[in-house]
Amino acid sequence: MANALLLVTGVVMLVLQGLVAYVGPSEYLAPVLVLPMVLYMSVGEFSLARGVSLSFVLGYLADVFAGGSIGLWTFSLVSVFLLVRVAGLKLFLHGMVFQVLLTLVASIFVGVEMMALLLVFDRRPLAVVAAMGVVVAQAVATALTAPLVFGLMRRLPTGLPGAVEES
Repeated sequence: MANALLLVTGVVMLVLQGLVAYVGPSEYLAPVLVLPMVLYMSVGEFSLARGVSLSFVLGYLADVFAGGSIGLWTFSLVSVFLLVRVAGLKLFLHGMVFQVLLTLVASIFVGVEMMALLLVFDRRPLAVVAAMGVVVAQAVATALTAPLVFGLMRRLPTGLPGAVEES
């Protein structure tokens, strides 16, 4: 039940993200709202299997909503979950500054990773170089919305004995 609630929340985030991209000043400034969800799961008390599974499904849903190459968001969200999990960032403070910085770094990492994958598979280097400005703009927009998504995730009943506490 908790997993279904997390996935429904992810779908709502994807719809909201699409709405912001559609009515906002520029589609390039739309935040990626499922990335902070994945980061919350990686620094939280989610098991590895549950976190990877939820990241995979959220990534697949992001691929479907984006309408681009299937697998880019799936691979990127699972890899950023595992990278943050391995980095052991649970030891850091979980305040708003940590959330913004972690999301900014992870968002830039995901953007560069996706550009590298597009460069390998699409072989259009000029398009990839031109898109790096978009990566930074989306990373900043995503980082600024991270505390809101972390706050929402903290309030959801995740089926865990304890939630990530903010200090």
